[in-house]
Amino acid sequence: MNQLSLIIKNEYLTDVRSKSFWIGTILVPILFIAFGIFIGIMMQDSEATQKMANPAAPDPDDMTGLQVLGMLTGIFLAMFLMIYGAQIFNKVKKEKCNRIMEVLATCVTGRTMMLGKIISVGLLGFTQLLIWAGLIILGCITMVTVFNPDIPWDMLNDISVYMAIGWSILFFVGGYIFYGAIYAACGAITDKDNENQGYMTLITFMLLGSFYIGEFAVNHPSNAFVVFCSFFPFTSPTISAVNAIAQNVPTWQSIVSLVILYAFAALSVMFAGKIYTSSLLMKGKKFSPKDLLLFMKMK
Repeated sequence: MNQLSLIIKNEYLTDVRSKSFWIGTILVPILFIAFGIFIGIMMQDSEATQKMANPAAPDPDDMTGLQVLGMLTGIFLAMFLMIYGAQIFNKVKKEKCNRIMEVLATCVTGRTMMLGKIISVGLLGFTQLLIWAGLIILGCITMVTVFNPDIPWDMLNDISVYMAIGWSILFFVGGYIFYGAIYAACGAITDKDNENQGYMTLITFMLLGSFYIGEFAVNHPSNAFVVFCSFFPFTSPTISAVNAIAQNVPTWQSIVSLVILYAFAALSVMFAGKIYTSSLLMKGKKFSPKDLLLFMKMK
């Protein structure tokens, strides 16, 4: 546990002190706002753009507030996993070529190193979210003070809001650990750029697919394909979160999906740790399925 905390502290402090962290923290919200304004103007003036951007979107008038919240949560989860999962991927890929890591691997297990990277990047993302949340709160306070809008404060008494937050956190943590370990494993499998890009593309398509299936699940929660995907760990973080928040499915179904997700998250961390430890001593080698099976049997 002491080794894990030291790795997390070192990784986190190194990243948070870097210029790229603060540049990204400042520029990302500005770019998102600018991009949102640009897309909004295009969609307002072009019916074709609206249909192309979201051809199968449900009618907003037929959706409840919780369903809208579920869709927004699905978007956020997919984006967070792609952005910060890529950071884990690049960290592992870079450190695989570092000969010092071979010495470190004799003192620390691969699982510990993987958890250290996953947790430190997660804390880094949480730090950015706190900064952005602080800016949003400051902006809201300014707007309330200046314009005094009519805000429905009664919604804070609705227990569904707090349940939605709880489901979001649970599926977010499970999905992040699962995909973080997958990103780490893919980064450790090879040090060739073309193969790395292929793995990244595959994971990105999985996350995008889970988002679009989650959007479909808002109005079709009992669809057989949606139900299957809500238990499948590669798609359940987004789809099950959407269904649980929107209260489209029984509570037991969300709980079962959550248990399966966390079980596979633990297995993925274990698997990624074994691959990372073994790959350090096999620099430049392209792993075959037989090699991966051998790594899984290692202690």
